[in-house]
Amino acid sequence: MSGGRVANAWLGDLLAEAGWSGAELARAVNALGTLHGLALRYDRTAVAHWLSGTRPRRPVPELIAAALTERCGRLVTVAEAGLGAGSTGPGVPPGPGAAGAGGDGLLRLALQARADGDPHRRPPLLRSPYQPVPVPAAAWDSDPAPDRDDAQGGAATRTGIPELAARRHLASHAEQLRAIAVSFSGLYLTHGGVHTRAALAAWLAQDAGAFAARHPDGPGPAARGRGVRGPGCGAAEVWQGYAQLAHLLGEMTADSGYHGLAQEYHGIALGLARQAGDRRMYAITLRAMSAHAGRLGQPAQAVRLARTAVETAPADGEPGTLAFLLVQRAAAHAHAGQRAAATADLAAADRLHGRQAVKPPGGPFDSYARADLDFARARTHLALGEFPAAADALERSLRGRPAGQHRATALTHAALAETLLRLGHLTRACEHWRAFLTAAPAVQSRAVREALGRLLRDLTPYRRAREAVPTVAMARALAERMP
Repeated sequence: MSGGRVANAWLGDLLAEAGWSGAELARAVNALGTLHGLALRYDRTAVAHWLSGTRPRRPVPELIAAALTERCGRLVTVAEAGLGAGSTGPGVPPGPGAAGAGGDGLLRLALQARADGDPHRRPPLLRSPYQPVPVPAAAWDSDPAPDRDDAQGGAATRTGIPELAARRHLASHAEQLRAIAVSFSGLYLTHGGVHTRAALAAWLAQDAGAFAARHPDGPGPAARGRGVRGPGCGAAEVWQGYAQLAHLLGEMTADSGYHGLAQEYHGIALGLARQAGDRRMYAITLRAMSAHAGRLGQPAQAVRLARTAVETAPADGEPGTLAFLLVQRAAAHAHAGQRAAATADLAAADRLHGRQAVKPPGGPFDSYARADLDFARARTHLALGEFPAAADALERSLRGRPAGQHRATALTHAALAETLLRLGHLTRACEHWRAFLTAAPAVQSRAVREALGRLLRDLTPYRRAREAVPTVAMARALAERMP
């Protein structure tokens, strides 16, 4: 019997199911590689080698599985494609609520953050690719009946000094987590995620691990399955706080271009939100996962996640949150070519946001600014080819941006410049490109670096035009200085 490679019949069957040739699979993998910052040059001969039994190096098997997932409209794993035994490591969150019972979610967060900060363990984490995984179900356990003592108001009279001290400790820790979330969210909005995420990961590696060791049983049955204001809310608010920080770390990590690791943090955030009984945070994280999938060329996955986010959110939830969930579903529908659904979601998001209560700024998840909604609206209009409407939404977003939000301001100027250039307005586009170049040096963000690359590409045909010459010169000077 020959000791040669065994032909990969599984991959051949998947190609047949997808209706793809080898060249078409190669092009899809190359396109996904570009979205992950990889310059891949595969062609049909490479696919022929894979079919003959050759296994490409990571992250290519994961990209092949992702391409086939999107094409076939169902989850395709690396193992199913005959390209490896599969993995539950970074980049493959085990699913909704998979943080486990007790303190497992916090322990998982602490261990992941610790590995993220280890110079020897970090490189493979940063290289791990995004992979489509099963979308969590929207089902949510109904609220358990309140404890009899709590319902009758008797618990407080029988709570001893140790219990009161424990509750005060939990309340104090929850307050600390809220303050940390405000601080890191502000740093992210101002300076991007590249350096900020490392600091947050280091903090979580210490704090989440220590807290998990002291509270191995999790938030407790009284806190699960109900809003964070019910009995036992001190514990629930702590788990909610860690869910918010894991979510923020996922967003910063995606902004840094580390997509598999970002997916891992988002999965951890889902599990912690579930343990806290916080449907709202759970839905917000699903929304972020939808946006992330959409940016990485997975429109069908983005639609599934966005729909589940809306279905999971409390029906009587805060209007601003529902508006933000709907505007992401609109963008996902638009990228999937579902114009009517996208338009309906945009209209509903507008109506809901108009009903949002005006209140002082609180935490990063307490309310959503009109400027953020308008930026998300513009993404939908762009996907639908409605460029004048997109330009109008981006201009509205800029007018509503608070001073100092350098990252959001830079990216909004860049998106508006690209849109105006499509409309043939070179002079106005260059004005916004220069505004982008003014804000960009304060930001460390993969998204900003990619926008700079698009600027240089898009203005190449106009590089000798009077309006474009100083803009191109500024861009080249910045590109030389950026890491």
